[in-house]
Amino acid sequence: MFDDPGVLSLLMPWHWLWSEPLTEKVRWSICAKEVCFKNELLRHFFVNGKTLPVERGKVGVNQPVVSIAAHTLAKGGWVHLFPEGRINYDGKLGPLRWGVGKLICQARQLNGGRDPALLPFYHSGMGDVLPITMDRLNVGKQVEVRVGELIRLDDLTCNCDSADAGVQQETWKAITARVKDALLDLERRCPPNPDQSAVAPKRDPPPS
Repeated sequence: MFDDPGVLSLLMPWHWLWSEPLTEKVRWSICAKEVCFKNELLRHFFVNGKTLPVERGKVGVNQPVVSIAAHTLAKGGWVHLFPEGRINYDGKLGPLRWGVGKLICQARQLNGGRDPALLPFYHSGMGDVLPITMDRLNVGKQVEVRVGELIRLDDLTCNCDSADAGVQQETWKAITARVKDALLDLERRCPPNPDQSAVAPKRDPPPS
């Protein structure tokens, strides 16, 4: 629960925070509405932290927050995503939501056919810094962050403008699959994350 802003705050140059009103370099993020916006205090905190609310479940990819994020990407802004859309307590990369693909396609369309830069990165060790059984941070723990290469998508995004809705959805899925391949490669090169599934809180199964 501290991956963002914890890890990202240390990756960014600190002067970005002070110059943000002028430069707008700090990332935008997306968080589940029922988690980050469940009361007024949290809402103000996350809005000021450049976080957008997303509704999980049946609403799917056709919601305003996806378009807002796409406009931000098209203007050259930084949008940070956890593409799984949920917490996986076993410490391994889980299924990715293909809304990632739609976001890329929509940003491309808004930017005159130019793909946004897509940079994958993976980190391990945050489960030791803030285990789900604790309410405070552990200091002195090691976190490894690996940043991959820019993901090339032009052979897939050329289908983003298809008039066939089925082709569009398959394109979104193909983009998401390529993102997952890049993340899995980074995962293999990182130390394993701790498996906390035995002490994880019970939750409803993910929507199909």
